[in-house]
Amino acid sequence: MPYTLAKWALWLISAAVAGFVVRWMLRGLRRTSDAVPPPSDGHQVESPRAPVAALEPLIAERDELAAQLAHYRQQQVSTRRAAAAEVLQPADVYVPVGAEESPTHDSSVSGERDRLVDQVAEHVATIGELRARLWNTEARVGELQDALVAQQSATAPPDPDLEAGAQVLSEKVRFNDLTVVEGIGPKIADLLLTSGIKTWWQLHQTHPDQLRRVLADAGPRFQVQNPSTWPEQAGLLARGEWQQFKLLADRLQSGKLTD
Repeated sequence: MPYTLAKWALWLISAAVAGFVVRWMLRGLRRTSDAVPPPSDGHQVESPRAPVAALEPLIAERDELAAQLAHYRQQQVSTRRAAAAEVLQPADVYVPVGAEESPTHDSSVSGERDRLVDQVAEHVATIGELRARLWNTEARVGELQDALVAQQSATAPPDPDLEAGAQVLSEKVRFNDLTVVEGIGPKIADLLLTSGIKTWWQLHQTHPDQLRRVLADAGPRFQVQNPSTWPEQAGLLARGEWQQFKLLADRLQSGKLTD
């Protein structure tokens, strides 16, 4: 009976630790650490990029912290798996038939239980340390993201004339409607909004490689899209260069030049 109670106690401890770690990991995954790097494409229509050069140190620090964050998360996963393996490993205690109630058996079970409890405590302490590092890194990434958004907003052009755009494009134009860009539909627009790209100017400041990562993370059905011209199109929309945008859009099919 003591051995059975000890086994149940160990299972309850392992279940509580695993449930706590899973809840914490799910909450941590909701944070968004994707940033908005500046484009380096060489299209014909370009806006002044001098203010964007000031963002390079922030972007470098953000990328370094993002790599550290991924490393800490991997460490946490490895530690959690090690803890689960230790807790769930059956005790190497031989119990002869009829000896369940013997003092020697009780002592062996108690010692094994204490050993497993100590191991769980060590793993919990390690997970706590990794959690603190994750929080600090995520906080710094958030600060850098806010600084990038503030800098980009400060260099954005004045709001374009939407009525003039409607006349040129022969349809009503809503300000910062990402679906106006050739190749972006409602579902892709939702993906961009979720990743923090909410305006034409932010899309203009986003490198196509970053857009490809957003599409790749969304699944195979989005990976076939070609976002190489999206920043250029968005820049024309943000500056209200409607005629140039129409000329470019007429040459595109699913966001890709056809000639």
